Amino acid sequence: MVDAEQQSVGSNSAAARFARGRPLILFFSIAYAWAWTFWLIAPWAARRSFTAALSDRFEIALFIVGAFGPTLAALATRWLAHRDLKICSLWSGWRALATGLVVGLSCFFITTVVLPALALVRSPLLALHWPVLAHWSTYAVNYSTFLGGPINEEPGWRGFALPKLQERHGPILATVILAPLWAGWHLPLFWVEGWTTSTPWEFLLILLGASFLLTAAANVSRFSVLVAIVLHAFLNTSTGLVNALTHNLPPRPYPQVSYALAVFVSGTALGLGTLAAWRKAVQPSSPGQSAMEQFDQGL
Repeated sequence: MVDAEQQSVGSNSAAARFARGRPLILFFSIAYAWAWTFWLIAPWAARRSFTAALSDRFEIALFIVGAFGPTLAALATRWLAHRDLKICSLWSGWRALATGLVVGLSCFFITTVVLPALALVRSPLLALHWPVLAHWSTYAVNYSTFLGGPINEEPGWRGFALPKLQERHGPILATVILAPLWAGWHLPLFWVEGWTTSTPWEFLLILLGASFLLTAAANVSRFSVLVAIVLHAFLNTSTGLVNALTHNLPPRPYPQVSYALAVFVSGTALGLGTLAAWRKAVQPSSPGQSAMEQFDQGL
């Protein structure tokens, strides 16, 4: 009886009411605060406390822990609001999962590998080094492939935030809102040497294109976060594939801008096209089904 009363009081606290009324504001605030603490404040404090340079392992650990910000933010927001941890849909059925993976990986391969490769070099499609894709070493899979963002982030971004944004604004505006917030969350990493060669504006364009594809795949897969994790992992490896395909071929000028524009334009076009086709396909069978209803079916 006491436990029930305490839970009732806790669920009506100011924090709980805010989590229920403004879940996305709380989610993004926690996601940013957690990541930026480990990416900015913790390294700064460590450098002030120790005269020796920080080890690579320590910096990698800070990066990985910070990258869990979106998922931990989703868990905290959900717990405060509803006293459970149901933040995303893991399983949406074999058919939805397979369709989401096939459609998503096909679109990502075109958007982040084929078209950027053509934009970077003065060579026709058949002149690219296609046989290298048959070698496993080309994909350079390591800890960062999945722990460098996909597993850490996607339960928060596409698992928790996207369904709520889409419920309120529709898939297109939801993507336009989420993509800059996703890109801005990475800002401290631009001070990490070797993290990226893109400027913040180029990075934003890349994530906008990728976000439209992720939104489309999320809808096709009925918001299975497993699909988002796999596609995010593919995005992490795609630049290595582009480099392998274009090795020693005559380059075009402005490679970074060309790459960013290719991903942005093709990702946006393919994402919008996939969303339109998906809506047309599902509308006759489920005309009133919302994003949150699809999400709840997958729980």
